[in-house]
Amino acid sequence: MKLRRLNKKANILQENLVFIILNVVFLAAMLIFIYLKASSIHLMEEESAKKIALLIDTAKPNTEIQLNLKDFFEKAEKEGMKRDKTVEIDKTRNLVIVRGSKDSSFQYGYFNDIGVELNLIDDFLVLEVKDHK
Repeated sequence: MKLRRLNKKANILQENLVFIILNVVFLAAMLIFIYLKASSIHLMEEESAKKIALLIDTAKPNTEIQLNLKDFFEKAEKEGMKRDKTVEIDKTRNLVIVRGSKDSSFQYGYFNDIGVELNLIDDFLVLEVKDHK
């Protein structure tokens, strides 16, 4: 009888230990996933596209905007992208298209019906907002 009770306690301890180990492994996997996603090029694509589109929406005609995208350009170059291919403006559909790698891109629309010219100067993206398309 005493052996059976001791065996039962050992079994409960073993189950709790397995449960704790599995929880720690799951938590570690979640933290690694969050870290990788937070520093990924996909998040930077989305952030850059939204920034550019919002700047275009709020800009008045004949405005020049300089946006520092050094971190994005460095990460995109590591992914094999050239700087001049990373950001483009689709004037017909009013879209900002940002590519951080060869297999991914993010598009974000802007509402202003104005002309926008893109230039790259070192680590800066220069947007020239014109009167009309």
